[in-house]
Amino acid sequence: MTRKTILCFAMGVLCAAVLVACTHTDPLETSLVAPSATKSAPVSDQSVIAQAVGNAPADAGPLAWANPSTGSAGVIEKIVNDNREGCRGFVSSNQGLEGATKFGGLACPSDGIWKIASTPGLH
Repeated sequence: MTRKTILCFAMGVLCAAVLVACTHTDPLETSLVAPSATKSAPVSDQSVIAQAVGNAPADAGPLAWANPSTGSAGVIEKIVNDNREGCRGFVSSNQGLEGATKFGGLACPSDGIWKIASTPGLH
């Protein structure tokens, strides 16, 4: 073998060793990296809409809402006082992965937060 052949062979073996080292799939763990925090449960579209309805001025109209936890968004088109325990009726759209829907509902204050009391078609 010539010196050039030996050098090419050695370079090939070295490249193969480097590529094998790059395919290591175990996670890197060091004492300097804090473990990742557990993710909290995603906020439901109902919660986002209820808070938007509750925090808006009475008789407000069009009010955009978005939920980064689910990727859904929409527009609350109408909010009216219902006069039942401070509840508010609303009409909203919902654009999500399943498509677009429009629905009406009732949001009421409960234990310091707003919750959807009733609405057909909202998940």
